Amino acid sequence: MKLMQKAKGNKPELKGESGWTALDSIEKYTSEPSFVLGDRSDDRFAVRYFVRKTDKQLFGRIFFGKATQGPPGHAHGGSIAAVLDEAMGFSAWVQGHPVVAAKIEIEFFQLLPVNSVVTVEAWIERVEGRKVHAAGKIYNGDKLFSSSRGLFIIIDLEKFGDASHYLHRIKAQMNKP
Repeated sequence: MKLMQKAKGNKPELKGESGWTALDSIEKYTSEPSFVLGDRSDDRFAVRYFVRKTDKQLFGRIFFGKATQGPPGHAHGGSIAAVLDEAMGFSAWVQGHPVVAAKIEIEFFQLLPVNSVVTVEAWIERVEGRKVHAAGKIYNGDKLFSSSRGLFIIIDLEKFGDASHYLHRIKAQMNKP
Protein backbone atom coordinates (compact mmCIF):
# COMPACT_ATOMS: atom_id res chain seq x y z
CA MET A 1 0.00 0.00 0.00
CA LYS A 2 1.38 3.37 -1.00
CA LEU A 3 1.62 6.14 1.61
CA MET A 4 -1.49 8.20 0.98
CA GLN A 5 -1.77 11.95 1.22
CA LYS A 6 -4.69 13.46 3.08
CA ALA A 7 -7.30 15.13 0.92
CA LYS A 8 -7.55 18.80 1.95
CA GLY A 9 -10.02 19.15 4.84
CA ASN A 10 -10.92 15.44 4.90
CA LYS A 11 -9.45 12.35 6.42
CA PRO A 12 -8.71 9.59 3.90
CA GLU A 13 -10.96 6.58 3.52
CA LEU A 14 -9.45 3.69 5.45
CA LYS A 15 -10.03 0.40 3.66
CA GLY A 16 -9.13 -3.12 4.66
CA GLU A 17 -7.73 -6.01 2.70
CA SER A 18 -9.54 -9.03 1.36
CA GLY A 19 -10.39 -11.37 4.26
CA TRP A 20 -10.54 -8.56 6.83
CA THR A 21 -13.80 -7.75 8.61
CA ALA A 22 -14.29 -4.13 9.69
CA LEU A 23 -15.07 -3.70 13.39
CA ASP A 24 -17.62 -1.26 14.71
CA SER A 25 -16.20 1.91 16.23
CA ILE A 26 -16.23 2.05 20.03
CA GLU A 27 -17.91 5.47 19.86
CA LYS A 28 -21.19 3.70 19.05
CA TYR A 29 -21.16 2.13 22.52
CA THR A 30 -19.69 4.69 24.90
CA SER A 31 -19.95 8.39 25.61
CA GLU A 32 -16.33 8.46 26.79
CA PRO A 33 -13.91 9.28 23.95
CA SER A 34 -10.74 7.25 23.49
CA PHE A 35 -7.45 9.14 23.15
CA VAL A 36 -6.70 7.63 19.74
CA LEU A 37 -10.10 6.48 18.45
CA GLY A 38 -12.01 9.45 19.84
CA ASP A 39 -10.25 12.14 17.78
CA ARG A 40 -12.69 14.06 15.62
CA SER A 41 -10.29 16.60 14.08
CA ASP A 42 -9.03 16.34 10.53
CA ASP A 43 -5.41 16.83 11.55
CA ARG A 44 -4.62 14.16 14.12
CA PHE A 45 -5.62 10.47 13.89
CA ALA A 46 -8.10 8.49 11.88
CA VAL A 47 -8.33 4.80 12.74
CA ARG A 48 -10.28 1.87 11.34
CA TYR A 49 -9.80 -1.57 12.83
CA PHE A 50 -10.30 -4.93 11.13
CA VAL A 51 -10.04 -8.56 12.16
CA ARG A 52 -8.95 -11.41 9.97
CA LYS A 53 -11.61 -13.95 10.89
CA THR A 54 -9.44 -16.99 10.19
CA ASP A 55 -7.19 -16.29 13.18
CA LYS A 56 -8.70 -13.19 14.90
CA GLN A 57 -5.59 -11.19 14.01
CA LEU A 58 -6.15 -7.45 14.49
CA PHE A 59 -5.22 -5.00 11.75
CA GLY A 60 -5.85 -1.32 11.43
CA ARG A 61 -5.45 1.45 8.94
CA ILE A 62 -4.15 4.54 10.66
CA PHE A 63 -3.93 8.08 9.32
CA PHE A 64 -1.24 10.13 11.05
CA GLY A 65 -2.24 13.76 10.44
CA LYS A 66 -0.15 16.88 10.80
CA ALA A 67 -1.15 17.31 14.46
CA THR A 68 0.77 14.09 15.29
CA GLN A 69 4.01 15.75 14.19
CA GLY A 70 7.19 15.53 16.25
CA PRO A 71 10.26 15.90 14.03
CA PRO A 72 9.36 18.23 11.13
CA GLY A 73 7.19 16.34 8.65
CA HIS A 74 7.11 13.14 10.72
CA ALA A 75 4.93 11.60 13.43
CA HIS A 76 5.93 12.08 17.06
CA GLY A 77 7.11 8.90 18.76
CA GLY A 78 4.42 9.39 21.42
CA SER A 79 1.69 9.30 18.79
CA ILE A 80 3.15 6.08 17.38
CA ALA A 81 3.40 4.60 20.89
CA ALA A 82 -0.24 5.53 21.61
CA VAL A 83 -1.43 3.72 18.48
CA LEU A 84 0.63 0.60 19.27
CA ASP A 85 -0.57 0.59 22.90
CA GLU A 86 -4.18 0.85 21.79
CA ALA A 87 -3.85 -1.78 19.04
CA MET A 88 -2.15 -4.31 21.32
CA GLY A 89 -4.79 -3.79 24.01
CA PHE A 90 -7.54 -3.92 21.44
CA SER A 91 -6.21 -7.21 20.08
CA ALA A 92 -6.74 -8.63 23.58
CA TRP A 93 -10.28 -7.21 23.70
CA VAL A 94 -11.08 -8.83 20.35
CA GLN A 95 -10.17 -12.18 21.88
CA GLY A 96 -12.33 -11.55 24.96
CA HIS A 97 -9.76 -10.17 27.41
CA PRO A 98 -10.65 -6.73 28.88
CA VAL A 99 -7.16 -5.36 29.62
CA VAL A 100 -5.13 -2.31 30.54
CA ALA A 101 -1.44 -1.83 29.80
CA ALA A 102 1.10 -2.58 32.52
CA LYS A 103 4.26 -2.24 30.42
CA ILE A 104 4.98 -1.48 26.78
CA GLU A 105 8.24 -1.36 24.85
CA ILE A 106 8.52 0.35 21.48
CA GLU A 107 11.30 0.17 18.91
CA PHE A 108 11.49 2.83 16.21
CA PHE A 109 13.16 1.90 12.93
CA GLN A 110 12.49 4.87 10.67
CA LEU A 111 10.57 8.12 10.67
CA LEU A 112 6.89 7.91 9.78
CA PRO A 113 5.77 10.79 7.50
CA VAL A 114 2.74 12.78 8.65
CA ASN A 115 -0.33 12.90 6.39
CA SER A 116 0.11 9.24 5.59
CA VAL A 117 -1.91 6.07 6.05
CA VAL A 118 -0.12 2.98 7.35
CA THR A 119 -1.07 -0.42 8.71
CA VAL A 120 -0.94 -1.40 12.35
CA GLU A 121 -1.01 -5.09 13.21
CA ALA A 122 -1.33 -6.49 16.73
CA TRP A 123 -1.63 -9.96 18.19
CA ILE A 124 -1.61 -11.92 21.43
CA GLU A 125 1.56 -13.93 22.02
CA ARG A 126 0.35 -15.72 25.15
CA VAL A 127 -1.98 -15.51 28.14
CA GLU A 128 -0.83 -16.47 31.65
CA GLY A 129 -3.68 -16.10 34.12
CA ARG A 130 -4.51 -12.37 34.20
CA LYS A 131 -1.38 -11.46 32.20
CA VAL A 132 -1.74 -10.99 28.45
CA HIS A 133 1.45 -10.64 26.41
CA ALA A 134 0.89 -8.82 23.13
CA ALA A 135 2.96 -7.51 20.24
CA GLY A 136 2.42 -5.16 17.35
CA LYS A 137 3.98 -3.27 14.48
CA ILE A 138 3.35 -0.32 12.20
CA TYR A 139 4.35 -0.71 8.58
CA ASN A 140 3.59 0.08 4.98
CA GLY A 141 4.34 -2.80 2.63
CA ASP A 142 7.87 -3.93 3.46
CA LYS A 143 8.73 -0.65 5.23
CA LEU A 144 8.68 -1.21 9.02
CA PHE A 145 8.34 1.99 11.06
CA SER A 146 8.06 0.56 14.58
CA SER A 147 7.34 -2.56 16.59
CA SER A 148 6.22 -3.18 20.15
CA ARG A 149 5.71 -5.69 22.90
CA GLY A 150 3.49 -5.25 25.90
CA LEU A 151 2.24 -6.76 29.11
CA PHE A 152 -1.46 -6.18 29.70
CA ILE A 153 -3.51 -7.08 32.75
CA ILE A 154 -7.06 -8.42 32.60
CA ILE A 155 -9.36 -6.38 34.84
CA ASP A 156 -13.04 -6.56 35.70
CA LEU A 157 -15.14 -5.60 32.70
CA GLU A 158 -17.33 -3.35 34.88
CA LYS A 159 -14.38 -0.97 35.35
CA PHE A 160 -14.74 -0.01 31.68
CA GLY A 161 -18.23 1.46 32.16
CA ASP A 162 -20.09 1.96 28.87
CA ALA A 163 -17.16 0.51 26.95
CA SER A 164 -18.02 -2.93 28.36
CA HIS A 165 -20.93 -3.01 25.90
CA TYR A 166 -18.37 -2.77 23.14
CA LEU A 167 -16.65 -5.99 24.19
CA HIS A 168 -19.99 -7.81 24.03
CA ARG A 169 -20.64 -6.34 20.56
CA ILE A 170 -17.19 -7.33 19.29
CA LYS A 171 -17.66 -10.89 20.59
CA ALA A 172 -20.99 -11.09 18.76
CA GLN A 173 -19.42 -9.67 15.60
CA MET A 174 -16.58 -12.21 15.77
CA ASN A 175 -19.01 -15.12 16.14
CA LYS A 176 -21.02 -14.26 13.02
CA PRO A 177 -20.46 -16.70 10.14
